[in-house]
Amino acid sequence: MYKVTVDLKRGYFEVTTHGFWTLDTMADFARELEQTVRRIRATGRTPVSLCDLSNAMVQSQEVVAAFVQMMESPAVRSGRVAVYTSGALTKLQAERANQDHDEFRFFTDKDEARAWLLAPTR
Repeated sequence: MYKVTVDLKRGYFEVTTHGFWTLDTMADFARELEQTVRRIRATGRTPVSLCDLSNAMVQSQEVVAAFVQMMESPAVRSGRVAVYTSGALTKLQAERANQDHDEFRFFTDKDEARAWLLAPTR
C-alpha cells in the first residue's frame, strides 16, 4: 500500500503509494510517517518529502478524513512536500485534502517535483 524511503543525509524522504487504503493502512502509515519525521528532525534538518501518487487510487472519504486529521499534527509535517501524479482524480483529491497546507506543491513530473523540493529556499 505504501513505501517510505529515507535519506537522512539530505533530510529527505519519499513516499510511494498504491492501492485502496483502509483505516488500518492509514494508521500504520501515520505511525511510520511520524517515526520518519522524528528521525530526520533528530539530525537537525527540517524534513522535505516527495510523494509519488502515480499508482494511487482515489480513496474513501473515511481515509481522506483520517489523512486530513493526521496532517493537522506537527509530528508529521514537512517543510516542503512535492506531490506528483498524472492521475487527474488522484491529484484533485490530494489537492483538496491539503488545501490548507502551503508547503504542498503538485506536479505531473517526478524530476520537476524533486527539483522544486530540493531547490534552495530563500
